[in-house]
Amino acid sequence: MMKQSPLIQNIKALLKEQQIRSHYELSYYLAERGFENTSQPQISRILKQIGAVSIKNSNGESVYTIQHELMMPTLDTQVKELVIDSHTNQFIVMVETIPGSADIIARVIENSPIKRLILATIAGDDNVMLIPSSIKSCSQIKEMIKTIFN
Repeated sequence: MMKQSPLIQNIKALLKEQQIRSHYELSYYLAERGFENTSQPQISRILKQIGAVSIKNSNGESVYTIQHELMMPTLDTQVKELVIDSHTNQFIVMVETIPGSADIIARVIENSPIKRLILATIAGDDNVMLIPSSIKSCSQIKEMIKTIFN
């Protein structure tokens, strides 16, 4: 059985890069990336798991996009798949997660080498706010977040 993590990562990337209109089109692009034996039911399950929905693009065509509010973690979901992005304003670092995952991500961060650079970690539902011990370390913290969760 194929590992889901690389498959899910490739599906997410394709949905960001391409205007995917159907499961058939998605399976074509996946085959180009080395996932030749991806079944339609498997694609359908993954699209549902990652919160992909069909919307109308600017040309009026139905295309798939990911709506993070709909993504539901499963037992196969890896922790790094819970992080959407991270941002800094040079005073704090914000880690955006899928809904309901911020507490898990905060715990991972607090048990990582980043902890030594952080004064406080505050988790909401879909965001983790990291207050650095020094504002000089915001960029370093953001880069460490990317390393851990990418």
